[in-house]
Amino acid sequence: MNKFLRVSIAMKTLTIFINDQVAHEYDKETALDEQKLAFFNNMDADMEKGIKVQGELITSPDQKQRAKFVVLNLIKALQQDNDAIISASCAYLVNRLPALIEVHANDQGCVINIEFVDEH
Repeated sequence: MNKFLRVSIAMKTLTIFINDQVAHEYDKETALDEQKLAFFNNMDADMEKGIKVQGELITSPDQKQRAKFVVLNLIKALQQDNDAIISASCAYLVNRLPALIEVHANDQGCVINIEFVDEH
C-alpha cells in the first residue's frame, strides 16, 4: 500500500490503541442523526458540572479533559464488550475533535496515560 493511500485511510478512521495494540477502529464518516448529536450536547452539559478523571475532580473541564474522560469510559466499554458505549464514545470523540485520528492509552501502573494524535 502506498503512503498516500495509507494516510488517506488513516484520516477516515479513528484508531484506539491500548498499550500499543489496536483495540478498536471507528469509521469517522459514520453518519450521526440529530438524536445522537443532541445526546452529545447533553453529555457536554453534564460534564460542564464537573468530571472526575483518574481521581481528580475537574470543575470546569476543557475539550481535551472531556475527551480524556470519554476515553476512560471507552476503555471500560472495550473491556466489557459494550458495543453501544464503544460506538457512542468514538462518535463523540470524532464529532468534538474532527482532526483526531488516533488515541493512545497506556497503562502506567496506577494511571492511564492518554495521548491524542491529530491529522498532520
